[in-house]
Amino acid sequence: MSAVQKILGYNGKILRIDLTARTITVDENDSGFYRTYPGGGLLGTYYVFKETRRGVDPLAPGNVLVFAPSVTTGAAITGVSRFNVTAKSPLTGAIGDTQCGGGWGPKLKHAGYDAIVIQGRASSPVYLWIDQGRVAIRDAAHLWGKTTGEAEADIRRDVGDERIEIAQIGPAGENQVRFACITGGLSHFAGRTGMGAVMGSKNLKAIALRGKRSYAFADQDGVKALTAKGRQRYQESELHQNFHKYGTAMGVSWFHKIGQIVTRNFQSGHFESTEAITGQKLTDTLLKGTDTCWACAVRCKRVVAMSEPYKVEACYGGPEYETISMLGSNLGIGDLPFICKANEICNKHTLDTISAGAMIAFAMECFENGLISAKDTGGLTLHFGNQEAVLELLEMIAARKGIGDVLADGYARAVSVWGEACRPFAIQVKNQPFPAHMPRIKPSQALMYAVNPFGADHMSSEHDWIGAAEGDLARGVAITDFTDLENLDEAKVRATMLSQFYYSLLDTLTVCDFCWGPGALYSYRDVEELVKAVTGWQVTFWELMKAGERRVNLMRAFNLREGLDRRQDRLPERVFEPLPEGPSRGRRVDRKRLEAALNQYYAMMNWDPATGHPTRGKLLELGLGWAADALDLK
Repeated sequence: MSAVQKILGYNGKILRIDLTARTITVDENDSGFYRTYPGGGLLGTYYVFKETRRGVDPLAPGNVLVFAPSVTTGAAITGVSRFNVTAKSPLTGAIGDTQCGGGWGPKLKHAGYDAIVIQGRASSPVYLWIDQGRVAIRDAAHLWGKTTGEAEADIRRDVGDERIEIAQIGPAGENQVRFACITGGLSHFAGRTGMGAVMGSKNLKAIALRGKRSYAFADQDGVKALTAKGRQRYQESELHQNFHKYGTAMGVSWFHKIGQIVTRNFQSGHFESTEAITGQKLTDTLLKGTDTCWACAVRCKRVVAMSEPYKVEACYGGPEYETISMLGSNLGIGDLPFICKANEICNKHTLDTISAGAMIAFAMECFENGLISAKDTGGLTLHFGNQEAVLELLEMIAARKGIGDVLADGYARAVSVWGEACRPFAIQVKNQPFPAHMPRIKPSQALMYAVNPFGADHMSSEHDWIGAAEGDLARGVAITDFTDLENLDEAKVRATMLSQFYYSLLDTLTVCDFCWGPGALYSYRDVEELVKAVTGWQVTFWELMKAGERRVNLMRAFNLREGLDRRQDRLPERVFEPLPEGPSRGRRVDRKRLEAALNQYYAMMNWDPATGHPTRGKLLELGLGWAADALDLK
């Protein structure tokens, strides 16, 4: 980097840790690199693609694990607080990608680094201590085996500071449960694709941070104006006032009305006990307060505590919509105190609540259909609704004990152990469980679940309304043709693709979808203003959308290298079956229409329709010629 070039908004330093060699180095890249790879999953995928060999075992030392906020993270603006974790996924074998809120991302930037790239494996448990640019690899033998709350308290005693930020794994990550997650502060989680297992495979318990921002923003007044704008728009937004009051759990009531409450392993979209598990019920009965991500005005995080009928500690937060659905209605359980306890167990051990609930529902349906028995379950009766069995099973999964060891590896191993007759009950894409949004109700999600590079995900594109509601929110991302909510036609495919680029941009800039997504607190033009105010770059929205498109294509190129293709872009048979009851009765995914939508999507993306692979021309257009060369694309 030129000695006279002034860096604004970021540090220009990416920390590199080799745990095998116990070496600490720093990459310094120029502004051109950062404008091409501004952060998040795009920066993470760049390093994972460049520095892992083809076919690497995700749990081997050769897998690279990247923690990346973005060039905008660290500005005290609502929704600008997240960080991304990327590696090859031990759950899917594809690229692994997940985001986390809280305060850890801004603190990493303030501590002097724009990202951390971790290679190798420590010979014994360690944690990283980063103190205003100074980095140490410390012994973590005294932390190994402890829950997240216990380890956090010990690390804070170690360094003598209660205000530090810590990203860490619990026992599930240590035991390399393939859907283990990473917590950034006990109640914020990088939850999907098993990044906690990768961290555990490296004997890395935690990364603790202390720092105070030492870099300047290009336009401090512009940053302050965006801060004020977020606060003002929060006060004017009924939607975001409800986010504060009920959290994402307010979605339970919404989805009940349209028949998309995930029930008993996606067998139904109607749950008879929905009223007992709504966001309003949680607020009225168990909520003790609200928490927030760093500098966010919305404060949507739940804080729950109780002593009866289960003991639940407030430090572990409270359940989100996905958790209430996947550990509640998905298991046939309509009991909020139970859901809060199950959520706490997952948070202590760093189990992804979506995947944990999905795997238990799968086991329950297998049990009820006689495909497994009490001999397989260690005596547990895995009928839907058996609350105490669920609590025990969560502990068994985290510890890889008994049947928990089978479920800890995901659907692929369970089917191989229990037999092919179990496969229809595995509700997944690329071995990643569905989240709590039903593609039989939201056709665009059927397409996105299939094609998303890291498996089924509900936050990788906007949902169907954006392709059905003509207006500035749609036209602002170049959607010009509109259709009905229920359709999966060419117009819906195009709307899904274009919104995918925008959501990919949000995950590149590591900003909150609920604050920066379409129709949220900030507008598309505010995204431009954010990058300009922080970095001084005179970006356009077109340039930024290209960054989002670059991320999707680079992830897909990584998957190509690892042997994935169109054959993995398949949905489970259940989604083609009509829903049996409730407001969504009869709704299903049309198999022929989905196949046509896939062909249209690949064509629009300029991917090979036979394989689903990016073409050389597309990668060249996005500045990814090096990836095309690595793949020997002609």
